[in-house]
This record gives sequence, C-alpha cells and structure tokens, in this order.
Amino acid sequence: MEKESKTKQIAIRFDIGSYEKINKFATKEHRGLGDFVRHATLSYIEKLMQSENAADKE
Repeated sequence: MEKESKTKQIAIRFDIGSYEKINKFATKEHRGLGDFVRHATLSYIEKLMQSENAADKE
C-alpha cells in the first residue's frame, strides 16, 4: 500500500468469536486491528484481481 493519507472510513462489526480471531492474528503480526483488517482486505482484493485477470486470459 502506498504511503498516502487515509481519508475514508468503513465501520464494521464482528461477532465476538470473529473479533477474537482477528485480534489474535493482528497481535501475531504486531499490527493494530485497523491496520490488520486494512491489510487483509487489500490482500484479498489483490488476489481477486489476479484471479480475474487469469480468467480473462483463458
């Protein structure tokens, strides 16, 4: 992710179990929750785009 100011926000809610799982992995990666969720979301989107591009080439 490029270093630029973050101007948009999305409020999300998780059930307790999901929140605890996310918090556990964020802690393992030495990230804050917000940073971890942002990174995970961007990684997921990148994989989707790669899959989409691969499907377009077939």
